[in-house]
Amino acid sequence: MYAEDTIAAIATPLGPGGIGVIRVSGPAAEPIARRVFLRRSNAYWQSHRLYRGRIVNHEGALIDEGLAVLMRKPRSHTGEDVLEIHCHGSPAVLRLALEGVLRLGARPAEPGEFTKRAFLNGKLDLTQVEAVTDLVRARTPESAAQAADQLLGHLSQFLGALRARLVGVKARLEAQIDFSDEDIGSDDTVVWADLGDVRRDIETILGTYARGRLLRHGLRIAILGRPNAGKSSLLNALLSDERAIVTPIPGTTRDVIEESADFDGVPVVLSDTAGLRSVPDEVERFGIERAWHAARSADVVLFVADASLPPQPIPPFEAERVVVALNKIDLPCAWPDREVQSLAARGPVARVSAKYLTGLDELRRLLVDTTAQPPRDSVPALTTTRQRDALAKALESVKRAADAATLRVAPELIAVDVQAALDHIGAVTGAVTSEDVLDAIFAEFCIGK
Repeated sequence: MYAEDTIAAIATPLGPGGIGVIRVSGPAAEPIARRVFLRRSNAYWQSHRLYRGRIVNHEGALIDEGLAVLMRKPRSHTGEDVLEIHCHGSPAVLRLALEGVLRLGARPAEPGEFTKRAFLNGKLDLTQVEAVTDLVRARTPESAAQAADQLLGHLSQFLGALRARLVGVKARLEAQIDFSDEDIGSDDTVVWADLGDVRRDIETILGTYARGRLLRHGLRIAILGRPNAGKSSLLNALLSDERAIVTPIPGTTRDVIEESADFDGVPVVLSDTAGLRSVPDEVERFGIERAWHAARSADVVLFVADASLPPQPIPPFEAERVVVALNKIDLPCAWPDREVQSLAARGPVARVSAKYLTGLDELRRLLVDTTAQPPRDSVPALTTTRQRDALAKALESVKRAADAATLRVAPELIAVDVQAALDHIGAVTGAVTSEDVLDAIFAEFCIGK
């Protein structure tokens, strides 16, 4: 599925830095190492040992002093011979060093090509491949921890256990098929019980997708409300920073202001919007239209209501996507208990004071829990739509097989659905996949990974 040539790329971010790394993978890695990195003794290169020496170009001209390590196959990230050259992180130095490597027979690596070779050589499965890019892009410590857990193979192990149990089920079915004329006893009850266990485990891990996706992609929250309800003050309070202008003049916020935050490990983008009202001012009206657009595209709507003023009708939102913040509870409350109870019937309600920072932790928790369940320590999380969709298909196949076993359908027919479930689980790890799927996954990678 790939040419066994030698690839090279700059593996560190662009721009000046203390250290820059050139990565080379393929059969020419060691010959290139001997040409571009000069040691005091350039005889045998010990694998996985870091050497100090001079970095030169293809003609032998000095570029820099640095370090180099040669990792011989199969004990390398890609499963091929890999060379890493560590030099000073000047863009000019890195370009010169890479040019020297390319002149000696390597070609520029495509985005994600190092990791793709690791997958094709059996060093990583597809869930671990996806974890690599998640780890690079992680925005919170919890996002990084989730990606690291997946990279270590915990999701792969969970799915491997499911596959092993389904293989056992299929083996029993095959025995019934092959020895149908012999008195070997019926395993229908055992088959049904095993399929039930697998079904429950798949349902459990499918339940992790919402939070796994949140940690991977983040949560978009649109802050809406009437003018002077305290939307901008609440934004500043949630950010612990004065990012939005706050004045007593209605209509101060006229455009959408987006800021990033960390809510208990979940990366969040908060959008402060213009106050909702009917106005003749065309500029403010455009801002209000953008507020409604932000609400439609958000994962959660945070509606801010002024508890010190008499209740006013709240615009209709999808009930499962709205959290109401009763703001200014430091002032006398003008909301009767029945109005608060009626509000709570529509969705979660938090009593907060943006001025005195009261109730903010509860508000953060409600915003996250509206879209995801708390994590389960013993179950790894699904993080991509691809993983979720494949396991949803596996679940349907397991359900059909269990129903057929209950009805004592012929084992040949049950085995078809069991095999389909095996294939769908295999699609998650890449045991069963297509070139189109691989291209879509590796298109998200940067050059050098």
